[in-house]
Amino acid sequence: MTQLSRASTLGIARELALGQYLAPTMAVPFTKATFEDVYAQLKDESVRGDDSILHGMYQGTVDATWDIECMCYPDIVGMFLRGMIGPDTVTPGISTTIAGTGTAIGANSIPLAASVPVGSTIAIDTGANVEYAITGVPTGTGPYSTPLTSTGSGAGLAKTHAVGATVVSQAVHLFKQSAFQRSTFSLTVFDTIGTLGFSSAAISDMQIKIDPKSAVTLSIKMLSYPSAPQAPMAQPYTSLPPMLGWQWQMSNGGAASTRGISLDLTLKRATEALHLSTGQQQPREIFAGPMEADGSYKAIFENMSDLNLYQQYIQGPATSMLVQPLPFGGASFGLTMSQSGFYKGARDLSGAYAAASFSLSGIANATDGGGVIQAVVKNFVQTVY
Repeated sequence: MTQLSRASTLGIARELALGQYLAPTMAVPFTKATFEDVYAQLKDESVRGDDSILHGMYQGTVDATWDIECMCYPDIVGMFLRGMIGPDTVTPGISTTIAGTGTAIGANSIPLAASVPVGSTIAIDTGANVEYAITGVPTGTGPYSTPLTSTGSGAGLAKTHAVGATVVSQAVHLFKQSAFQRSTFSLTVFDTIGTLGFSSAAISDMQIKIDPKSAVTLSIKMLSYPSAPQAPMAQPYTSLPPMLGWQWQMSNGGAASTRGISLDLTLKRATEALHLSTGQQQPREIFAGPMEADGSYKAIFENMSDLNLYQQYIQGPATSMLVQPLPFGGASFGLTMSQSGFYKGARDLSGAYAAASFSLSGIANATDGGGVIQAVVKNFVQTVY
């Protein structure tokens, strides 16, 4: 019977030990997921005094390739950054509860059992009752009267919240490169016929595409051990909205820029399945080499600020920041090349307005911990990726 492809599912888990499969800890909503067990084909084409070339075919080594495309969800992107860039240094948010007599619709302050730092983005309550706000300077000694400088509605709280309702501030996840603390993953896919698991998956490519007219997308390529049957996954999908291109802010040349038309950034590690003297068809391990970061950037050409980065080889910081408004949850995702090299730059006068296109690369530097890029994600995932 013909199967509905949209019934398929994909899950991921960061492995604790190389090659040891783990059941999914997170579901991945995808727009594309292609995977294949790739067997080396060994052919016997020896000369045997006859009119034929092929005298035998044999199955050689096997590993698996993956190509995943998905939207950039603020609670999922950290998992891929952990595998692509390196370790996650997490600063958890403050977890507290509503005190006093609770809150009313339209309230511009909330009583909290614990103090939350000024300027924190907080999630008030859970489930269908959740809403988001930014805090001002708290007063008192408990309960702490905490003003709300911004709310999702723009006019105070939109819902009532009872005493004891959970309030939590955002965690900060900082990803910096490390050749010695890379992560591998277990992937679990239901292909509409059965459930398969792939262990020791290493990310070779992570492409981030940003266009203000579209949703931000991620393209992930991975190399893993071959498939093995597994139990069906049962992880829920994210309830958060993806990051959108119009939430993009760009900074380069020492200042914020509103000229950005699009950014296509690719992080890469040369990855190889090592088939060694183990007596087995599958690889001993998946090896990932050093990282590079390269991108293409298109901008309005209204002054020389961007073109000077190429012509004068300024090599200053380049930062791309995505910030969701409070009604969307207030999460953010930033990528910074503290030393960027613009190595191509050309005016484009073929359209209705003057534009310019650039190619850039991250250069290893001390600010990024010796790496070529670092990433920061602020969301409500309080544990390390």
